[in-house]
Amino acid sequence: MVDYPKALGFLMVAVTTAQGTIPLPGALVTVYAQDEEKPVLYRTVRTDRSGRTSILELPAPALADSIRPDQPIPYLNYSVKVDLPGYQSAQVEDISIFPGIASTLPVSLSPETAGRPSTNINILSQETLNDLNPKEVR
Repeated sequence: MVDYPKALGFLMVAVTTAQGTIPLPGALVTVYAQDEEKPVLYRTVRTDRSGRTSILELPAPALADSIRPDQPIPYLNYSVKVDLPGYQSAQVEDISIFPGIASTLPVSLSPETAGRPSTNINILSQETLNDLNPKEVR
């Protein structure tokens, strides 16, 4: 990854069943970024009884750098992998983290079944992340 001045963005992961109705506590959530062909681990946490992680602080480019015309991107991309025994693993890629912004990433897990791959990989659309209430960040 490019060496940006230190700023922080915030991410909460909400894990539920495939229908989105039942929270899944105890899911292992791994947040990483890609750096020159290899993953760089940033956080590994478990979801609480509401199926949510704590708010995770993640490095992001400094806000001042994000408005310069020579800056290629005003965010850093991360990937999230979610594992829970009895469920197919899920992986979400291209999660954009902006400086000072808090977001929630919803992840739905399907029960494991014979003949299905154990990992679902999703490319995140920009509309998927939901802004958190800024009061929740502090």
